Amino acid sequence: MTMRLRALINRLALTTAAAGLTLTGLATPAQAASEMDFAYVGIVVPETVTVVNGQTKTVKFDLYNLSDVAAENVTVAFGSAAKPIPADLGFTAPAECAENVCQVGSLKPGQRRSVTFTLKPTGSGTTPASAITLFSSVAGKLSDETSLAVVRTAKGGVDLEIDGVTDMKLSPGKSADVPVLIRNAGDKEVKALGLVLMAPYGITPVLDYRNCERLAEGGMSVIVCVFNEGLAGGGAFTLPADTPLRIKVPADAAGPFDYPAYVGAVGLTDKYVFDFAKRTAGAAGKELKMEALLSATAEEPDVVEDLNEDDNYVHFTVSVPKTSADSAAIGGVLRGSIGSEASVKVGLRNNGPSAVIPPGIDWMPYVHVKLPTGVELTEADYRCLPGRSLTDIDETVQDPADVTDLVCLVIDSVKPDKKFLFDISAEIIDSLDYKAGAVTVDGGVQDSKSGNDKAALTVKLTAGGEGGGLPITGAPAGLIAAGGAALLVAGAIAFRSARRRRIVTVVE
Repeated sequence: MTMRLRALINRLALTTAAAGLTLTGLATPAQAASEMDFAYVGIVVPETVTVVNGQTKTVKFDLYNLSDVAAENVTVAFGSAAKPIPADLGFTAPAECAENVCQVGSLKPGQRRSVTFTLKPTGSGTTPASAITLFSSVAGKLSDETSLAVVRTAKGGVDLEIDGVTDMKLSPGKSADVPVLIRNAGDKEVKALGLVLMAPYGITPVLDYRNCERLAEGGMSVIVCVFNEGLAGGGAFTLPADTPLRIKVPADAAGPFDYPAYVGAVGLTDKYVFDFAKRTAGAAGKELKMEALLSATAEEPDVVEDLNEDDNYVHFTVSVPKTSADSAAIGGVLRGSIGSEASVKVGLRNNGPSAVIPPGIDWMPYVHVKLPTGVELTEADYRCLPGRSLTDIDETVQDPADVTDLVCLVIDSVKPDKKFLFDISAEIIDSLDYKAGAVTVDGGVQDSKSGNDKAALTVKLTAGGEGGGLPITGAPAGLIAAGGAALLVAGAIAFRSARRRRIVTVVE
């Protein structure tokens, strides 16, 4: 795979992480410590956009409600009296805006709204980067402020853009076509194109065409389709109705949840096209084709470069309605003699029928571990934090021996009949009064069976320790087999960082 295509896929993977973890982290303090009990609308915009003199460039950015309360009367403004937009950039606000101020309306917690504007710089040659300042407001109060650097060029080049895709709603097991419209807003032709579709958590791209191949990228569903034909500067294409891009929701998908998905486009080198043709020679099925919308001629570029890679992909969500998942607690037994260290695996089992909702803006799955008395914690799974719940995290604890309760984060979508386990180790100490602890799961809105949400975590002295090896208290819950879920330390880091983060751009 060429470095450019690999770079695009890595970029999409990072954006997926941002949508699923970082944005969750930014919103989590509102639930965890009431730090975001006000509406906050953040602006997510490329740092820089390159525009060709005399060419029209469409620029897209997103508004996110990063709080857990609704944002009413949201507006976005372009520039201000103190920070005007340079006239020679040829700025045009969206048609529905008045005097460079746009009424966005309301945004639900976690909701995203895309906004586009256009630039058509006048003059010739190059100029130092100009800045366009963007402001978001909620009910008349400034919420976020950021700037976009605009770099003008007379050299030109390839500039692929993808039209936005409307968020969709699909029930488990259902599928739908994804509209694709790709433009070359530059003045140079790209002679070969790659179309990339990527989705996490089992959302599946359906592209069973002979010029498409599936890639294994960190648990993501990634498909790359190759078009060995050019797209001239000013040209655009879509996909014919008989060979669409389609996306499918698994039958056991968790809901309610908004699953992120991404469509990207990248110019391909001759070497990649040649290697791809060798890999897929003799493949069966239809060929995914381009259907031209505009025609133009342009000089073929020497190399495949893109003036603006940030608009080479588009993000949309697939909303799945509520499904059922029975999360059952898995307890265990700390076995050993007094003075020895004992280990146990605790967590949850998903009894189905659907998967457990992944962490999102409204909910983060977790397990509360209450240690039994008579033990001192020596080591906890690095996805666990001291505390009793997401609203009661204690980051002041320095000595593990002082920890009596742990909050263990389930940063994953647990499939039916699968477990998510955490490793806990503790030293068994001499005690006159051993009392059982507990493992409690929060099954969220999917879990209507509460009888199995709690399981015992007990101590059992073995031979050589006081007590002659007899059970101390509580019914043993049984040892859990080794294994468990994939390690997702990034989620714990995002959560821990989010609790320390404060938004400082809000004007009170």
